[in-house]
Amino acid sequence: MDTASPRRFVDLHAHSTASDGSDAPAELVRKADARGLAAVALTDHDTTAGLAEARAAAKSLPDLRFVAGVEVSAVYEPGTMHVLGLGIDESAGPLQRMTARFRAARRERNPRILARLRALGVPVSMEDVCRQAGRAAGEGGGIISRLHIAQAIVAAGRAADRKDAFARYVGAGAPAYVAKERLAAGEIIAAIHAASGAAVLAHPVQLQCPDLDAMDALVRRLMDAGLDGIEAYHSDHSDEQTRQYIELARRHGLLITGGSDYHGPGKPHVALGRPAVPAAILDEPWASRWLADERLS
Repeated sequence: MDTASPRRFVDLHAHSTASDGSDAPAELVRKADARGLAAVALTDHDTTAGLAEARAAAKSLPDLRFVAGVEVSAVYEPGTMHVLGLGIDESAGPLQRMTARFRAARRERNPRILARLRALGVPVSMEDVCRQAGRAAGEGGGIISRLHIAQAIVAAGRAADRKDAFARYVGAGAPAYVAKERLAAGEIIAAIHAASGAAVLAHPVQLQCPDLDAMDALVRRLMDAGLDGIEAYHSDHSDEQTRQYIELARRHGLLITGGSDYHGPGKPHVALGRPAVPAAILDEPWASRWLADERLS
């Protein structure tokens, strides 16, 4: 790690048009550089399709380090559990098979959502949804998500905005909602490890644990499955929650990471590089791997 570098902050959780973000992968990387970040991770949902473009863009930016990543949903109730894979080799077989499985599940899920919308009198087609995503369904391994369906609902004049579309039609518990496929956390962690990555518990506030003791017990179970770290810094976390998650990670000797969960206009309250995540918070050996001077191949 180059301690002489004037860049002191990282964003290790961001999305591109390969899933449900608004910026192309290369554009996202250039924005990260313009914001003076030391490193940025592209962590699209269930796909690594944008990593090659993002990595290529980063190679022309000498002061920015690029971290290849992915975000995957795990089986969990009552909240939401996502696992980030950071520093991954996207060519690894287990990871490729896992993301291919999720893409196939989405291809089955999306028509079911659209069928429910039609039954509700909302005339949205797959062509409409793909138009919102800016590509053909599944093109380049990219993801067609509920966000794109929500945008199509808004474009059809059946909702005021994406938040309204989720609340009325496609959010959890809404009449057109269809649950997405999830894997056990241990299976996700194993695939990330097979790809030489760090498995990090994303935005722990979304787990909706009733108290810190319950959170501690859950983290211990995930550690038994190989969990490497906790995303202590996140745009959904209060300062107090961030401190609590940092302490939790330190108590168990886990890697501390953080990121914005930037999507672009889809999450207008979330800015790339916010909250400010100090590069110095990263423990070895991950800091050297992700922030070293060498270009990541």
